Amino acid sequence: MDVQIERAKRDDFAEMITLADMTLPDRMNLHELKKYMELFPELIFKATCNNLLIGFSCAGIDMYQSTGWLLFSNVRKEFQGQGIGKRFIEARLQALRQFPTLRTIRVTVSETNMPSIRALEAFGFRLAQAEQDYYGPGKHRNVMELPILSVATTVSPQIDVSVEPVL
Repeated sequence: MDVQIERAKRDDFAEMITLADMTLPDRMNLHELKKYMELFPELIFKATCNNLLIGFSCAGIDMYQSTGWLLFSNVRKEFQGQGIGKRFIEARLQALRQFPTLRTIRVTVSETNMPSIRALEAFGFRLAQAEQDYYGPGKHRNVMELPILSVATTVSPQIDVSVEPVL
């Protein structure tokens, strides 16, 4: 099975909505996906197998570009459990790390979704907080977080990095 992960394009929109209706009927709608495509065009990825769309995922970043989010990920049921979700995590992390001011990446996950929790932990995510009723009554979520080391925090404060002007 040859699964390709790549950035989604505007031309993929209709097919992505059809897949969302099948896999996320109560979580994703046309309006929401359209806004993600407008706000984060470089952070939406698709998975294809033999030119068939089998999944897509999205990341986002706050207006200060310091906190990234893994917003959603979905894969057709018959392709789940084959590492595609992990590849989506990897693609989104790589894309978010291109923002030089990024300090942390967060994601919400159902407390009962152990495959996703294990996959996120494998990438270094840790539980930041358990939030009751995150998406409404009875829809609890774990908020997981991955700190990102910046170059500025890795420089020792004792080192003088000033440069003398050349005359």
